[in-house]
Amino acid sequence: MDRKAALLGGVLAIAGLSSPAQAAATFVWTCNIEGAPARLTARVEAISPAGVYMDPQGFFAGSIASGEVNFYYGGSLVSASARYSFTGQNQYADFVDLQSNARFRVQMIVQGRSLVMVVNPFGPGPVRYACQLAS
Repeated sequence: MDRKAALLGGVLAIAGLSSPAQAAATFVWTCNIEGAPARLTARVEAISPAGVYMDPQGFFAGSIASGEVNFYYGGSLVSASARYSFTGQNQYADFVDLQSNARFRVQMIVQGRSLVMVVNPFGPGPVRYACQLAS
């Protein structure tokens, strides 16, 4: 299991889900966005792809786990002055401002019960926001 799977797998374990390879959960984070509180709600699903093999007649004969885990998520970020929706895969999410329709990319870095959001991680001017797991 690579680093990203271990990090989000740890968060899923906090929520009481034993197997990050086939788990789904909703998380709520309290974030500090430029000094103002915001609530980030994310539905996270962990999926482990598998290779399928067929018998000589072309029928399903089994599968082999690939050992990797992909995380898919979507949700919202709401503060007193802004509302965003987002969808993402693994460490990156695409956010949409629901008032202006502006779009931007965010890197999501899970560190135990903390989440760091890096807005525009590839530029211009990346900005970091800290969040704490609320539930």
